[in-house]
Amino acid sequence: MDISVIIPIYNVEQYLRRCLDSVLRQKDVSMEIILVDDGSTDSSGKICDEYATKHSEVKCIHTPNAGPSTAKNKGYDIATGNYIAFIDSDDEIKEDMFCVMLQSGYKHNADIVCCNYIQIDENGKLSHTKHTGQEYVLNQDEALKAILIKDKIYSQCWTKIYKRATMQSYNVRNTEGLKTEEDFIYNIQAFACSKTVCIVDKPLYIYTHRSKSLSKDYFREHISQYIDNRILRLELVDDIILKKFPHLQEYSNYHSIFYYNELIGRVCLFPKMYHDPRVHKVISYIKNHSDILMTYHRKLGFSKTGVRLILYLPITLYLHYRHWKSVR
Repeated sequence: MDISVIIPIYNVEQYLRRCLDSVLRQKDVSMEIILVDDGSTDSSGKICDEYATKHSEVKCIHTPNAGPSTAKNKGYDIATGNYIAFIDSDDEIKEDMFCVMLQSGYKHNADIVCCNYIQIDENGKLSHTKHTGQEYVLNQDEALKAILIKDKIYSQCWTKIYKRATMQSYNVRNTEGLKTEEDFIYNIQAFACSKTVCIVDKPLYIYTHRSKSLSKDYFREHISQYIDNRILRLELVDDIILKKFPHLQEYSNYHSIFYYNELIGRVCLFPKMYHDPRVHKVISYIKNHSDILMTYHRKLGFSKTGVRLILYLPITLYLHYRHWKSVR
């Protein structure tokens, strides 16, 4: 079998049929579709059962709610395809997505194949439409650099297919319990054990940008856990790169500063967190890598003034500045 398509599902009755129909329309591939209903309280579970009854390639698992990472692992445990894919249940895919990606994977014996995506919001507006249409074949160092600096490789699992044998050999699994950062944490481990990575730079995935979703709302209600998850992600990246790929350390530092800056932009909305030691640790990390910050400040999201302020202002005063900047 070519591919196992794993779809974690939680309360997406409005979008689920569209997603499943798009997967079922895939051309010229042998596949199984594994639906993992993660304790949905709407009609999503019934829709899963309906599709499993009608389509022989569809399997359905119902589990108590434990988050997307656990749901993905449940699906992975019963997957049998040469490659595996993780699809978000409120999105859809183009009918040739897996055919195109599998052709590249088989041709180059790739451990991971990546594609591009197009984004559509709730009003039908399209964005993220730029792509080259080209195929790229990367070695391990090139692929790690690309994902760390977001050069045609994105952090989401849904733009990728993974060779199941490689992931099994290195016991690459989703970190259970996480509700943010789980995709990149999976990916950095997957890329660290992958010798060949292909990029098919075509928008084969259609991402639905919802103003309200689990990942977007999570930090507002769980800011402390959000901080922990982000630090876990970036410390894991630093640890893997330092131990196995020290020659790529600059790119790891770049990656960490970029995403720590994003974290600061969210933490600054919560004044109660301004004296949290974890937040001070984050800003100290950026200060300690001032050479990277000054070299790439625009790509990292800092103006020249912003660089000076984060380097020289006291941390709590800098957080007040970021709060003022975000709400003005």
